[in-house]
Amino acid sequence: MMGNCSKSPRFYGKTAGASSLAFFLCICTVTLVACSKKTGIIDLSHAPLLPVDSSWAVIVDPYAIYRSEPQLSASVAGYGRRGAVQEIVGQRIMTEDKKQVIWYQFSSGWLPETSLQIYSNELKAQSAARDLESVRDASSWM
Repeated sequence: MMGNCSKSPRFYGKTAGASSLAFFLCICTVTLVACSKKTGIIDLSHAPLLPVDSSWAVIVDPYAIYRSEPQLSASVAGYGRRGAVQEIVGQRIMTEDKKQVIWYQFSSGWLPETSLQIYSNELKAQSAARDLESVRDASSWM
């Protein structure tokens, strides 16, 4: 019996050494591949910048009247057309006829929420504006 026991540790010792060597070679290979200098370049020059905190709007009414203040009785500040994309610079909740109305401020003036669709970024707003144009173009053929 003693003879069998003396061979067992040597047998396991060779297996353990081979496993350790294989593990060491795998680690070396992964390290060399992971740490080698990458030659590929990612070109982001055409990727638009998307600010995190800005919202965009698309005018959905055929014609919209920008107001100088966030109320219907305010003077006219300008005009907008359906499909125009604008960055929102402010907003205010106003009470008109016992109803709350959200007004959005743009560089051209104020518009009520009923004239707009709001999007989280400019790309989504531009896509929605194109969809509005295609619907308008399709309806003009009818």
